[in-house]
Amino acid sequence: MDIKWLKSFIAVVEEGSFRAAAERLYISQPSITVHMKLLEEHLKVRLFHREHTKVKTSAIGEKYYPMARKLVAQIEASIKEIHLESLHPAVPLIISVSPALLYTNLLERIHDFIEIHEQYNLEIVMEDQMQLESAIKEQRIDVALGLHKFTSKEFHSERIDRSPLKLVYSSKLQLVEKQLDLKLKALFNEHPFYIGYLDEHTPVIEWLNNEYDIKKFNKIKNVIFAIKLIKEGLGIGLLPESLISEEVEADLLRVVDIGPIGTIYPVDIYMSHLRNSTKIIPLTSFIRKLSIDY
Repeated sequence: MDIKWLKSFIAVVEEGSFRAAAERLYISQPSITVHMKLLEEHLKVRLFHREHTKVKTSAIGEKYYPMARKLVAQIEASIKEIHLESLHPAVPLIISVSPALLYTNLLERIHDFIEIHEQYNLEIVMEDQMQLESAIKEQRIDVALGLHKFTSKEFHSERIDRSPLKLVYSSKLQLVEKQLDLKLKALFNEHPFYIGYLDEHTPVIEWLNNEYDIKKFNKIKNVIFAIKLIKEGLGIGLLPESLISEEVEADLLRVVDIGPIGTIYPVDIYMSHLRNSTKIIPLTSFIRKLSIDY
């Protein structure tokens, strides 16, 4: 299948006629006709209904249209990626990783990427969350991985992971109560609740406070500090499952079931960069392939 056929097909669907599609692609109308004939023969389907000079997309053509757009995008991205693979000397690539993600597998993913793509000179930095957008604009960093979604149209921000919130406490805390409701009441009565390090946990805390009347809140802005304090038994908190899996497995932190509320307000990890940046395509494609289905 020739990419020219796909581009002609997309243009005909979007422009509504062979003539307009030819003008858009700067080729002759007979070329469009040939492309459509070859594509239909290749697919063994009728993509258009032709009535004299008019053309109407068939039902199967309408279904194939988004597939064709995706195919063209993938082919063009692969061309750019293979071109980058052939570049010499090494390509500098600066990634900002939020400190909150140090306990996830993102650093492992980045390491695996570098093992495969040796043409990159990689630098990992930790930019202040409030400075990330300006850092990318000024090209001090190429890609940002963090909990913050960029909303400006000049950036592309996509979710690469999603994690439910878990109520956790230190294994150092000895809880006498076995019944879940009494255990929760004991935790909230006897230990401060750490807040302030995640926006997503606010509605969950409000729900918990309405149910259990939390006695004391302590504010802390950094997730890493929150994990450390909770592990030491100095308080309890809500944390994304992806950040505490190792601590839970090692029985340093324990999880208390709070039902579906933690899943309703999950924590997302985003990958953000300037739109139309080409040198980062291999990295973003690699991370995207390894991301969970959400």
